[in-house]
Amino acid sequence: MKNFDKYIDWMYKRDEKRGKHTLKNIEKLLEAFDNPQDKIKVIHVAGTNGKGSTCNFLSNTLSKTSKVGLFISPFMECMTESITINGVKISEEDFVKYIEMFKPVLEKLDAEGYKNTYFEVLTAIMYKYFYDQKVDVAVVEVGMGGTLDSTNIVKKPIASVIVTISMDHVGILGNTIEEIAMNKAGIIKEGAPVFLYPKDEHLYKLFKDVADSKHAPLYTFSKDEVKVLQISDHENDFDFRNYKNMRTSLVGVHQFYNASLAIMVLDYFKEMFNLTEEIIKDGIFTSHNTGRLQIISKSPKILVDGSHNKEAMDALVNSLKVFKYNHLILVFSILKDKDYEYAIKELSKITDKFIITTIDNPERAFKLYDLEKEVKKVRDDVVAIADRVEAINYATTIAEADDLILVCGSLYLVRDVIKFVKNK
Repeated sequence: MKNFDKYIDWMYKRDEKRGKHTLKNIEKLLEAFDNPQDKIKVIHVAGTNGKGSTCNFLSNTLSKTSKVGLFISPFMECMTESITINGVKISEEDFVKYIEMFKPVLEKLDAEGYKNTYFEVLTAIMYKYFYDQKVDVAVVEVGMGGTLDSTNIVKKPIASVIVTISMDHVGILGNTIEEIAMNKAGIIKEGAPVFLYPKDEHLYKLFKDVADSKHAPLYTFSKDEVKVLQISDHENDFDFRNYKNMRTSLVGVHQFYNASLAIMVLDYFKEMFNLTEEIIKDGIFTSHNTGRLQIISKSPKILVDGSHNKEAMDALVNSLKVFKYNHLILVFSILKDKDYEYAIKELSKITDKFIITTIDNPERAFKLYDLEKEVKKVRDDVVAIADRVEAINYATTIAEADDLILVCGSLYLVRDVIKFVKNK
């Protein structure tokens, strides 16, 4: 669409504000549109890892019987991918229409000192669009944290879903696992049921105490309720409670538990959304999550994964055991504010060729030389190629028929590689 890129640039120029973050700015913005977020059913999903997969399991299954909005971040190719209804992203025309609708209010709020960031504007557009489109339910992924995330402007979701918790965005969300968990627990609302990924006893108690204080019933499960039937590089087969012979095309051991969490939520809402066991089974199997343990090319075989913290990196390394390959060729880059030392150490143990490159994020990305120094603390045989396209091209030229190219460390890198391979 003509001038669409200008509108995207305008969104990005609404830089992250400095100082203490509150929900006051987006609160005032959505008040001007009569709070659409409180007029739709919302399933709100928070956590460190697994949010995207769980959201996709939920939205894909619910869309078999209902009109379902899905809000996810980050996007892979275009901002409009963040806002979809039954798998169809908001059109560029509608996106521009909503920006034009919001602009006068935003300019007024800017002048009053209530400047909304690009993500707050995106969140507000999402809630208004879903309300205008009369969705039956919206599955909304938290951007970061919980308590002060702009999506948390919704007063009473029909469910709060909390996936895994690990150390990420340290210093922003908290300096301990307990502080980070409390931040995620901020999405728990008065009386709204909470669905919790299996936690250790200590963190479970933390979430249970918050849920009890809000009179919110809490549901969880133990990992031994999930019976693994088969795991491969293209599907997982499992039983969960009364749901037998379930399958997911999202691979990796962690997906057994993400899928089971989603099944627990879907089972709870079976009557509300006219779901049957067969619909749930089909919805779980046909769900996809771009950029997470995804094969994007078969010749040469290229696997991409957005893992960037300890728990996700452990899941990636563990999941690689089900892939068959001769040599593992790594194309890697990572942001400076992630646990890069751990990622480099763990990947070095399993990688035959270690190629590093850069990420298009000037403020948070490593300079190539600095990342090379970090990798050389662990191994000397590192190949440094600044240009991402050249790096993946080099990997494909050295890969033999039975080798696997792994691209990981950051969703920013994965996004660029997917785009390049798709357009090749």
